[in-house]
Amino acid sequence: MVESGGGTWWLHFAKDSGPARDDGLLARVGRLGVRLDAGRPLFLDHEGVPHDAGNKFFASGRMRNLTAGTNRQYAFALRTWFNFLQTRSKEWTGAAENDLFDYRFWRTSALDNPRRISGATWQGDLAAILAFHDWAADRLGTNRLLPAAQKQAWAGNRVAVRDPRARASAIRAADVKWLSPGAFRLWRDVGIHGKEPGGAEKTRWRPRSQTRDAAFVDGLYRTGLRIQELASICLIELPTDGAAKAYATARLAGSCAKGGRSRRYWMGRESLDGMWNYVQTDRAAAILCGLESGLYESLAGRRIVQGITDRGLVRIAEPGGSTVLANLNDLSPADRSLLFIKGPDGLEPLALWLNEDGLPRAKRGWYKSFALANNRVRKAGIDRLECHPHMLRHSFALRWYAVGRLVWERRRAGTGSDRLEDFREQFGDTWSLVQTMLGHSDVNTTRNIYLEPFIGLDVEFLLAHSGDELSRDGVLAFLRSDPRVRLLDPGDGK
Repeated sequence: MVESGGGTWWLHFAKDSGPARDDGLLARVGRLGVRLDAGRPLFLDHEGVPHDAGNKFFASGRMRNLTAGTNRQYAFALRTWFNFLQTRSKEWTGAAENDLFDYRFWRTSALDNPRRISGATWQGDLAAILAFHDWAADRLGTNRLLPAAQKQAWAGNRVAVRDPRARASAIRAADVKWLSPGAFRLWRDVGIHGKEPGGAEKTRWRPRSQTRDAAFVDGLYRTGLRIQELASICLIELPTDGAAKAYATARLAGSCAKGGRSRRYWMGRESLDGMWNYVQTDRAAAILCGLESGLYESLAGRRIVQGITDRGLVRIAEPGGSTVLANLNDLSPADRSLLFIKGPDGLEPLALWLNEDGLPRAKRGWYKSFALANNRVRKAGIDRLECHPHMLRHSFALRWYAVGRLVWERRRAGTGSDRLEDFREQFGDTWSLVQTMLGHSDVNTTRNIYLEPFIGLDVEFLLAHSGDELSRDGVLAFLRSDPRVRLLDPGDGK
């Protein structure tokens, strides 16, 4: 078992460690009719008594069809909610609307809570709580936390929260940060490449997996993919387009995408070259390490890919000797991490991103890379420059909005059309461009969260910078007074 402490209720995650009979705790939970898939969240109290409803919720078809990341997020949110109710001497079956609203205040605003959360995090917690109570009302006949008329609508793995009282008053843009292209390059050069703020190479710099980490952060920034999405791609999914093509088109597997929808994404030549450079250097060295240590041959649960068709079907040899045919689009990140192919020197992982020991790199490993990079930037004395994975997706949106405005304005300058035509329609064109690149199903998500700083952009500013006078940096400079957007300041580098 892998466990995480949390007060009255403890949260565990089942490991793929053999039959349930080998683990007394797993066997006990299994007798309650709970599925024991690897990674399944399990709630236990301090005496080891399972939380019947909570465990059955995560064993339900509703949760099994969501990603492992969503299951973990919901599990931690429910653990905190269950423990909050315990402080009120309440079971979850006795929770009422007032408890939910008090919980929201405690989580987001109470001064005596040293770990208050942002509005965006609260929305995720609320989605988990309402999903659990709605499931319990439907399946177990217990209380529904909100009236039936306000039952939450499910769409894939998203919950549309409709009760305005329980919502965060605003998902403030302070919860989200954006980096300009110059600020991102400075963070990457200092934090990942270990350079001085002025661009000079450091002496005695001993990088570890520098090529890998640089390729990954560039990939996040230049594709707009989420961290789980980029972390899950296989080597055979990496485009191999010729160098003459500025942008390569790739397809994200539905099993790795948020919402389960396969979609296209685009990768610039610079980013793609960086990934192939990583394949030939750090990745090759990691595979050699795995081969020499015998790690691949001894790995439990590994599956050997015997062939891949043009349609993306993979022929897999199972550990028991049987052969199955699966669609690569349907294989989850966990499934992909167990896929191997036979190379010239032995087994090799099919996953693109590897740890130094040669094993596929899990999503959580990338957070360590970002933490190390942020620490280097702080030590370099650069003020207000910190980066986290999802910030690069927001920054991707900011950059492409500026590019979209530049292209549109130059097109207008060449046509001689009326400068005062309906501007809102033209804004929609640019919003839609970024919506497509981010893979959003709703343009309002693109407008109101990812590109919130641009909503108030002055029309007169854009009109005054039409044609060749407008530059991408000029559009971003308009946001210099916005503290949520980090531009490259004069004193940051020389």
